[in-house]
This record gives sequence, C-alpha cells and structure tokens, in this order.
Amino acid sequence: MAKSDIEKIQQILGTEPDGIWGPKSQAALNGEINKTADEGNPTLQEIQTILGVEADGFWGPESQAALNEELGNSEGFSATASSFADPADVVAFKKCKAQGKTDQQCFKVGDNGIGQFGKITAQEDTPMVAVHADDMKARWGSVNAAAHRPVTVTVKGNTVQATVEDRIGVKGRIDLNPAAAKALGLTPPFLVPCVWNWV
Repeated sequence: MAKSDIEKIQQILGTEPDGIWGPKSQAALNGEINKTADEGNPTLQEIQTILGVEADGFWGPESQAALNEELGNSEGFSATASSFADPADVVAFKKCKAQGKTDQQCFKVGDNGIGQFGKITAQEDTPMVAVHADDMKARWGSVNAAAHRPVTVTVKGNTVQATVEDRIGVKGRIDLNPAAAKALGLTPPFLVPCVWNWV
C-alpha cells in the first residue's frame, strides 16, 4: 500500500510514520520551522513539495493551509465562543482578591485581565483569545509553543484574526477578549457557536 502524504512528511521529520498527526509530529515540524535560516530550510522544501505548495523552505500561511487540508481540518473546529477579560470579569476578580482569596480561587469567578503569556487581554484594541491546553498541544506540541500564535474565529459569517494569549479550562470552548468580541459585534457576556482555526 502506498504511503500517505502525512506518513511521508513524518518520515522526513524523523517521527514515527503512522499517519496520525500528533504532538510529536507537530513538535518536529515546529523544530524545523524554528531553525529556518535566511536561505530557507531544505527539510521544509521537501515537505512543501509533497503538499504541492511553493517549495521555498519558508513555512507560511499557504504551507500551513495545505497541511491543514491534508489533515482534514481546513474547515476549522466547531466550538462555543465565550467572553473573558471584559470589565465585569476584571471587577469580579479584584473583588475576590480583596477578600484575601488566591488567584486560582478568583479565576473561577473572574479574570485579572492579563493573559498566561503576559499580554494585557482586558482591552478593546488587539483581538486575543484563550484556547484549551489540549488544542495547544495537539497543534504546537506544548502550551508555551502556542503562545502568540494567530487564529481566526468566525461567528455568524463574521471573522476576526486574533492571537492566542491565554488558556481556557473548558474543552470545546474558545474565549474572546473585549477586542475580539467587539470586532465580531458581540456584547459580553455571551456563549455563541463559532468556528475557529489556526492560521
């Protein structure tokens, strides 16, 4: 039986060519992306040739889109979009902290407005999201590797591009900060169906 394109890519990356794209395959690809120099990466060129995109050795949106399509998730992930770091969230967090409770206790009732990766999420200028750790690891190999990665979120035909700046504890959800909510015409608090994907 002929090898699938994913198996061929895994073989190039030196991971087990089982045709199942998991954290190890993603981590190996990320490693190649991270060591790309000015003249491009020959390993990435091989992968790009398999994916049928320009084999320039630089991993960009076209290469990623081709891989997403190969993996069958070009349509994105259906999820529920919720709000975080909105003014009510921040007030609830501060009120909880004033009662002498821990950050962990207060994150259950509100948000401090600062993402896990250090960015200010409680603002209306830069769209940001929080995604579940499992989604981060499945795509990037670790939570830290997912920091600041771009995603698109679509609600009722409107799409916003945002970056991953925080982590959410509920599977099947993606949290939108005030800027992302504003761009989509949503008023917090909300729980609405959405489709999101890595860019």
